[in-house]
Amino acid sequence: MIWSWAGGAMEVAAGRVTQVSVGGHEAFWTAQKTEGAHPEGWNVGGDRLWLGPERDWFWATDDPNDLAGHIVPASIDPGEWRTVRDELGHAEFTADPVLRHRRNGTTTRVSITRHVYLRYADAERVDYEVQTELTMGDAPDGQELSAWSVLQVPTGGVLEVDLSGPWAFRDYLKPVDPTRFTVGDHRAEIRLTGTTMGKIGVQPDVFGGWMRYTTDALTIERAVEVQPQSRYCDHPLGADPAGQGDALQVFEDDGHYGGYAELEHHSPAIRANGPKTILDVCRTAVTVRHQA
Repeated sequence: MIWSWAGGAMEVAAGRVTQVSVGGHEAFWTAQKTEGAHPEGWNVGGDRLWLGPERDWFWATDDPNDLAGHIVPASIDPGEWRTVRDELGHAEFTADPVLRHRRNGTTTRVSITRHVYLRYADAERVDYEVQTELTMGDAPDGQELSAWSVLQVPTGGVLEVDLSGPWAFRDYLKPVDPTRFTVGDHRAEIRLTGTTMGKIGVQPDVFGGWMRYTTDALTIERAVEVQPQSRYCDHPLGADPAGQGDALQVFEDDGHYGGYAELEHHSPAIRANGPKTILDVCRTAVTVRHQA
């Protein structure tokens, strides 16, 4: 479905926001217009939902350099989404994936309801909100689960991250040079060049819940609720899974998957022997830049 207005449009499909266009500029990376798109078809781009922890559903190896051991489950992406509501400015999708643990073969049943609301739109600015309700069904004792939102953007822009504590990050893939970051005034800043593949994670007592990605033509701002007192369940391979997980993650692709960057965040965890439902609310604004 495409919601259009004078000077802009927003494409929503299959549980995701595929593209936002404003002022003649497209905001997100999409594979349809990029050579080298992933042959399995999951990597179509836009603003999508995955499920964490990554080590349980995606990785069959403990070696983060072995990308052959990382597989995107079809039950997660593209998934099997049902359209419940399709109105101008409001779409609702549901899905009921059954996840299989890549290491021990156990299964976890999940129910997802996802609302997409267009909150504001004109020829220079688009503001939309995504509400994701995640519920765990039958699952083995101790299993954790998180809503993992992934926004794919073109490389070359500058990312600013709001900080609520001293800047610190940890690596998921090849180490990211810490000197690439400029830190000050409760912000960390980095240009996402995509020259090497890397991914970092930031814990919830450091991430302040707001980020901004600036390209030549647009700014993309995203606000999420962070709960430092809550449990987060996504960690790098090899990290102690009993420790606190990460709320924010940033990925740079070097062209292996098509060449893009990802702005990612996780909800607090739900678990089989604890709270079984979580609501993640994420607000995104895309604005045309006017350079002097």
